[in-house]
Amino acid sequence: MVNPGKPSRGCDVCRKRRIKCDEAMPSCSYCLKKKVTCPLYKSQFDIAWRDQNLVAEKSVQRRKNATEKADRERIAGKQLAKLTSPSVPRVLSQDYECYAVSFFLSSYIPLPRDQEVRQGFLGYLYPVWVQTDSTSPLRPAVAAVASCMLEAWSQLKPDLPLSLSRLQYLKGVAALRNSLQSTEVVGDDVLIAALMLDMYEQLRSFWMLKPNNSPHMSGAMALVEYRRRVPFASETTQRVLLGARNQIVGRALSNMEPVPSNVSTWADMTQDVPKTPGFRLDDLNIEVANLQALALRLNSDTTVQDLSVLGILKKATELDQRLLAWTSTIPDDWAPTRVSGLDCISQSVRDAGLYQNHCDIYKSIFIVRTLNSHCCSRIKLQLTILTCLKHLSKGNFNTALVTASETALEIIQELADNICASIPYHLGDRMTIGRIDDKVAQYPHIAGLSVPDDHYVGAAAFGGWLLTAQLSELLSPGVPLRVGQRHWIGGQMQRVRKIYAIQPHKASPVLGSIVNGMDA
Repeated sequence: MVNPGKPSRGCDVCRKRRIKCDEAMPSCSYCLKKKVTCPLYKSQFDIAWRDQNLVAEKSVQRRKNATEKADRERIAGKQLAKLTSPSVPRVLSQDYECYAVSFFLSSYIPLPRDQEVRQGFLGYLYPVWVQTDSTSPLRPAVAAVASCMLEAWSQLKPDLPLSLSRLQYLKGVAALRNSLQSTEVVGDDVLIAALMLDMYEQLRSFWMLKPNNSPHMSGAMALVEYRRRVPFASETTQRVLLGARNQIVGRALSNMEPVPSNVSTWADMTQDVPKTPGFRLDDLNIEVANLQALALRLNSDTTVQDLSVLGILKKATELDQRLLAWTSTIPDDWAPTRVSGLDCISQSVRDAGLYQNHCDIYKSIFIVRTLNSHCCSRIKLQLTILTCLKHLSKGNFNTALVTASETALEIIQELADNICASIPYHLGDRMTIGRIDDKVAQYPHIAGLSVPDDHYVGAAAFGGWLLTAQLSELLSPGVPLRVGQRHWIGGQMQRVRKIYAIQPHKASPVLGSIVNGMDA
């Protein structure tokens, strides 16, 4: 394509800076002034016959981007206008990003208020957030998570090309990269920004049932190691570090991988933080994850010696006893209250999902999260014990081994029943997607007491997200359950899928089978 206008022979330096080049020889005035080598000028013939396809493509792409932006705002406005929740306005705010962040901070960050309950890094986001400026990577990272949450509650798919959360995510990645390149000081905001970007990927995995292959957790670990040169002085900084550790340990347990060795030493940098039950449980779960990864070799390595099997069995039994002892160190008000009558469990809750005609009531949704995590860790250890006993009993019938296997099966069943008894507390009678502050929903309660106001928001905001990982653990291959229980749990997973408008992804057959209640 021939350029129809008058061509310019200006040097590339002037052209990139969009300034007029005097085309002097042997160097233009600008390059001479800046003391840079002037690339000189192309011939008049080459300029006149230069290819203009790239220029045309950029012009078309700019118009396309402008059209897509207008479409995003129009679609988001229509979706939000359909909702009747007071937490989501019927008219879209002019500043969508500010509204999404306000929605996120008001719905998710204040919970939980009890320091003994806090375990993840979200509980310490706000003190760091208020101290950042517009150049901090934490701003777009939080906006990405906030927009993703708002889009999900508005029944918009967070992975669409038109998704506003995806744009904020890309801004957050770029801002994080720029921050790391421009300064040697890694502040709390940079570390939390990496964790928030990882959380965004977790949310997309949750709502789209896609495998989570986020690299940001590895980046967060690298940032912590880089910061070892500077002491983690403040209590907030140390709590953020322990919150990051909680995410890493949970990921290792889920993926059946060992916890990186350097993460195990992070607790040494947090002497100023009181060790809550959740933090002490993480200490134990590091050992559970490492032992679980080691025990996997028993199923794949046929040359394992009896001595190593006995060693794993001894370690699993000892660790299970320590997990059992952990329950005696938690506050008394963490213990659940079991209810069963119609005055505590309405018929609508029973119809939605009630196992064994009773359920448990807890002080908060975050307490049951910690206790169910404890149950899942013990289930993993019992499965390891069963694997060891199976190897030891090959060709050797032993009454003691049979008794030990039966005991492990009983413990697994009891722990699975405890998790099932918490489902009505998480979901109430909800069957479809609703409002995050919906007080029409029915939840089980203690006789003579009403459902606390903060439970309506807490259960809607976190209930399904926390429960999915725990139910997925029960549906894992090899977990022995009584007849019919696996099918019932699968039905509850289908229910979570409807409540949170989860869309299965074609590339995730394993996750899809878990949600459908099928054996993997």
